[in-house]
Amino acid sequence: MIPADIGPHPDAPDHYIAFGKPKDWLEEDCATLTVRRVGATGDLLFEPAARIVRDDLPSGEVVYPAFLSEWVPSEAERERLHDLLSDGAPIAFRHLIAGNGLQPMSMWLKGHDEV
Repeated sequence: MIPADIGPHPDAPDHYIAFGKPKDWLEEDCATLTVRRVGATGDLLFEPAARIVRDDLPSGEVVYPAFLSEWVPSEAERERLHDLLSDGAPIAFRHLIAGNGLQPMSMWLKGHDEV
């Protein structure tokens, strides 16, 4: 999977952030990842985009901020998916996280009109 530009949400354009490569990495080693600041359930977070930790909003609602990014299959992966689907094989995605912990993760199929 390769990162896609998720683009700013029309209702919260200031929550759109582009993470670039570390300065000592080569361009071909690391692509830019664009994200949206959202609530942990993927809903829009209309509080300041810099909010990093669990916090209570003025409304009293507890918010667990998250980043939402978008990934698309590479050309080779699209060909492999086509072959697997044609054969009726199950589809599985693997997600590798470097480090000593596992962050919460969610994956779903984006709807045609979903922003």
